[in-house]
Amino acid sequence: MSGRKPLWLDASKREGDEVIVSTTASLTRNLHGYNFPLNSNEAELDEVLDRVWSACATVEELSESNMVPLQELSWEDRRLLLERQLISSAMVEIDRPAGVAIGSGEYFSMMINDDDHIRMQQVEAGLVPEETWSFLEAVDEGLGRQLPYAYKEPFGFLTASPTNVGTGLRVSIIVHLPALVLTNEVETVLRHATQYGVQVRGIHGEGSSVYGNLFQISNQLTLGRSEGDIVKSLVRVATLLTDHEIEARSTLWLQARLQLEDKIHRSIGLLRNARILAIRECMNLLSAVRLGVNMEVLTGVETSRLDELMILTQPSHLDRREGRVLDPSERDILRAELVRTRIDVTGGKGS
Repeated sequence: MSGRKPLWLDASKREGDEVIVSTTASLTRNLHGYNFPLNSNEAELDEVLDRVWSACATVEELSESNMVPLQELSWEDRRLLLERQLISSAMVEIDRPAGVAIGSGEYFSMMINDDDHIRMQQVEAGLVPEETWSFLEAVDEGLGRQLPYAYKEPFGFLTASPTNVGTGLRVSIIVHLPALVLTNEVETVLRHATQYGVQVRGIHGEGSSVYGNLFQISNQLTLGRSEGDIVKSLVRVATLLTDHEIEARSTLWLQARLQLEDKIHRSIGLLRNARILAIRECMNLLSAVRLGVNMEVLTGVETSRLDELMILTQPSHLDRREGRVLDPSERDILRAELVRTRIDVTGGKGS
């Protein structure tokens, strides 16, 4: 896992999509008659885990999923899964009966006994909220035939967080907004986007930092909104952000072309020659090169290769690659070496 990309990064699935990196739909469910995980005892959590595992075995869509008790995973294993966005940051540290199911290609994952009994998610490259929700809907129906979901009118599905009560559906997109950052417009545009009922976070969710000009945008509430409304709202926001980002790129090309080309070529030069790369610097350089590829200033590399490096150069991936826990300085050296071996870009229209 640490040395390969998730299959959903396949560039062929988002050809021409320059701004939206991925779409993730997540669905939260709890079992009727059981306390939420944070208020449960170990015996109750074990029972929930067993019931969910048994139900998963009856769902055709989950036939190729690998189901693992969290207690069997080391802290390093959990960090690796977090970096690949397969579990939440809370699951890295929890010490109670819990589990994770991971589907083939890492499109699908399910967390059991995190804040809620079940949180399942499906991720796809590009802007495809309908497809991601459609798959989860099929899984949800299959599990619902075996499990008694906690549901109460007029609220809907009951969850540990009030913001998930209702449909329990969250749809999020990862957007790459380097031009809006360079033109100092990103805060204004994102503030406008929040008027559509979305929230903005780092790529690893609540509390995570924003780097590489990557932002996670998701709906804030599920109560009183249908799944279709949530999907349509995210599409509107995605269109808004894409339009503003493309416009900002055009502005940079017309008003500061030389400076833009210089930044892009300096970035690829550093990635191809640096011997030490800290994670934040690496992500920002990869972001600039990704922009250069999108704008055809650089050619010869797929954006999926750059997105892959954004995953494989994270700390736990480097530790696993080396077979031990590295100190930060060792990671910076290994990160630079990995990038040098995988970057191959030639000049484009700006060369």
